[in-house]
Amino acid sequence: MTNASASDNNDTVTVLHTNDVHGHIVEGDYNGVIGDALLSGIANDTRSKGITLVFDSGDSFQGLPISNSSKGEDMAAVMNAVGFDAMTVGNHEFDFGLDQLRRLSKQINFPIITSNVYVNGVRLFQPSTIVDKTPGIDGDEVVVIGVTTPETATKTHPRNLPGVSFTNPITEVKDVVDQVESNARAEGKDYETYIVLAHLGIDTTTPVDWRGSTLEEALSNYAPLKGKRVLVLDGHSHTLHTATYGDNVTYNQTGSYLNNVGRVVYNSDRVLSYGVITHDEAKKNYQVNPTVKAMIDDIQAKYKAESSKVVIDNSPVKLSGDRMDVRVHETNLGNAVADALLDYGQSAFTHKSNLAVTNDGGLRETIAKDKPITKGDIIAVLPFGNSVAQIQVTGQNIYDMFVKSLGSILQVDESGKNVFDENGQPLLEPSGGFLQVAGGRVYYDTTLPTEKRILSIDILDPETGVYKPLNTTETYYLVTNDFLAAGGDGSTMLGGPREEGLLHSIQSLPIT
Repeated sequence: MTNASASDNNDTVTVLHTNDVHGHIVEGDYNGVIGDALLSGIANDTRSKGITLVFDSGDSFQGLPISNSSKGEDMAAVMNAVGFDAMTVGNHEFDFGLDQLRRLSKQINFPIITSNVYVNGVRLFQPSTIVDKTPGIDGDEVVVIGVTTPETATKTHPRNLPGVSFTNPITEVKDVVDQVESNARAEGKDYETYIVLAHLGIDTTTPVDWRGSTLEEALSNYAPLKGKRVLVLDGHSHTLHTATYGDNVTYNQTGSYLNNVGRVVYNSDRVLSYGVITHDEAKKNYQVNPTVKAMIDDIQAKYKAESSKVVIDNSPVKLSGDRMDVRVHETNLGNAVADALLDYGQSAFTHKSNLAVTNDGGLRETIAKDKPITKGDIIAVLPFGNSVAQIQVTGQNIYDMFVKSLGSILQVDESGKNVFDENGQPLLEPSGGFLQVAGGRVYYDTTLPTEKRILSIDILDPETGVYKPLNTTETYYLVTNDFLAAGGDGSTMLGGPREEGLLHSIQSLPIT
């Protein structure tokens, strides 16, 4: 927690916030998850001591199977019990479809806001809300604005976005500020505090204009906000990060999975502190809310009954789905899923599949060594319920696909030096579009410019079992999930004739 000054005043306000919870409602010492029962305890304790606001910056409903099994509805009920004041829309809020997102928005008893998401030219939700914890007292109202990453267009299945478009985050937030300020002048009001619930993130793979850091810098220089307090509570990049911009903007992001709870404390003069409450601090200093715990216990019991079926008696090795592992290079879990896809592709379609790919953004959990693998484990690894599809592609399409997969910039450490893997190759920045492959051998060099990194590609001939050099004019058959087949993660080059698999869900593949 960063302290920015002096003694507290009687007008102190505490803001608690979360981002990228992804269904982590259950407290866990083994994974450092605070959970919503303890979050509720933190919120109630803080409310007992003064004015408290509670916000979420998106990607809450979707994630763990315990939340996915109800398409986010159990998560919505828990968030109601915690008492959130507002949330914004993350890219994964769309994963259950647009209709379900609208349904969830009616189930929560607080506003869901975003300024830059439109459906057929009309805003999906209201762009902002005014939170007033002390009605009758002028000047302490808080303007809350939501904004969503335009990366959503490629970070959820295209079928989830009928008629949906995303506009520039910075432009939209500024426009909302202008409208709010205009209305305030007409009503004789002066709002001193603006809070932006952003789902933008600070990943270096995100276009600069769409990053939270760019938004913060822009707002710090925006004339209508001069002399006002601006808090930007961000998400999307799963980053634990705090910063200040100019003399009036404070940035906070909590990481992910409810490992931390964001906390910003301010009074009429200044921001007093900003940072996070860690899992250990939460356990030491707060008590769980028994009512919320009982609710979560019931949700757990219902889910465990559905997911406890053992599908593989024992996993002899750890299958790594760690975000910083699987989104950077080949892993055994990625191989297992890709191998299962390729095996399925030998008999499920009109033509045998030459190769299989799956995007690392679709691999969400690690499978432990020396333990049974249950249905719940498989769902946790592959939570999106994607179906299987085969696409007719050219060799050039395959080449372009791997150029995109290997297109991230290089990782650097705090001193600005490259980070290397065990083979001495510079590591790429994590990307959900990095591909795990079966039936293809891609030789590449990350030290080269993006467009020159691929040295050669060999592709399987399924009739002979022999790998042959890629021919850019030849026709191949690629089996993948329907997310990539529909152009997800920017895979727009995969637009050829498509054949659907008989499996409703990729989770049903025999991964052994």
